[in-house]
Amino acid sequence: MENSQQIRRVVTGHDADGKSVVVFNDVHEYKRRVQIWTTQGSPADNSGEVADAALRETRLEAPHQGSLFWLVELPPSQEIAPEAVAATAERLAAEGAVTQSDGRPGMHTTRTIDYMVVLDGQVTLLLDEGEVTLHKYDTVVQRGTAHHWENRGTEPARLAFVLLDAQPLPGR
Repeated sequence: MENSQQIRRVVTGHDADGKSVVVFNDVHEYKRRVQIWTTQGSPADNSGEVADAALRETRLEAPHQGSLFWLVELPPSQEIAPEAVAATAERLAAEGAVTQSDGRPGMHTTRTIDYMVVLDGQVTLLLDEGEVTLHKYDTVVQRGTAHHWENRGTEPARLAFVLLDAQPLPGR
C-alpha cells in the first residue's frame, strides 16, 4: 500500500444493461479492523442493486452461509494497554466468538474457516498446543480452532482476512 494510513476499496457490479461497472471506489482509514465487504448466504448474490455491504454489523462470526473480508492492523503487544487486553474477551464474546476459559486473554473460537495473509510485519498465531510466527506473505487457513493473534514485533502487523461460515464443530 502506498499510503499505509488509507485503504482504497473498489467494488464492481452491473449497470441496467448488464455491463460491468465500478459501484464503489472509496478510501477508508486504516484502523484496528476495516470491514471491506460481507456477504449473506451462499452462493453470494451478485445481481441487482448494490448496497454497501461493508456497512453491515461487524462481528467475528460470518453471517449464516456468508463471508467477511477484513483488513486488520495489529499493534505491537507492548503498546496495548492492560485495560485494552482485559476488554478483549468482552468484545470477542459480543461479536459471536467463544472465548476460552484457560486464562489466556484473547484466546477464542469462531464457527468459521478463516483465510489470512500477512501483508506487512509479523504476527504470532497462538494455539492450544504450540504457536507459529508468521512474516510478510505467509498464510494461514484457520479451521475453527481456539486461537489468538499476537504481535511480538516493534511495528504494526497488517493482515488480510476472509472469514467464511462453517459447520459447527461437535461439542461447541
